[in-house]
Amino acid sequence: MGGVFIVKKPLIQFSFIFCFSFCFVLAEAQVNSLELNAEKEKLFQRYMLARHSGSDGLAEFKRDQPHEYLKELWYYSSSFYIKRDYQKEGVEMNVGAIDISRYEYARKQTEEIVLLLTGYKDALVLLPIDQLIYKP
Repeated sequence: MGGVFIVKKPLIQFSFIFCFSFCFVLAEAQVNSLELNAEKEKLFQRYMLARHSGSDGLAEFKRDQPHEYLKELWYYSSSFYIKRDYQKEGVEMNVGAIDISRYEYARKQTEEIVLLLTGYKDALVLLPIDQLIYKP
């Protein structure tokens, strides 16, 4: 004999609150775990300089808003990755030469997008919008 499973309203509310809280804590942990990576900072500095009107503006931004600086640096350096040798022909991509904001038009909400750039054997893969910790 099969039993009847009754879900009480407080249980549903608790489940919703728990799931929402868990997602919020997870997202905050991801943002708080950002660390300054000198190599990435050097590779992507030119894009940060352009956004903040040169070295003085960038230094001020970094000093006054260190958390936002880290999130923006994450965007330029880690909101994508490269799939090496995706095609047989072409040259290897230089990760530091990628201004990811140029490809923002192709980013999807919930799925990764693979972009093939003319002349390269590697593919550029954009993380989905719902996985970004910084949105331009």
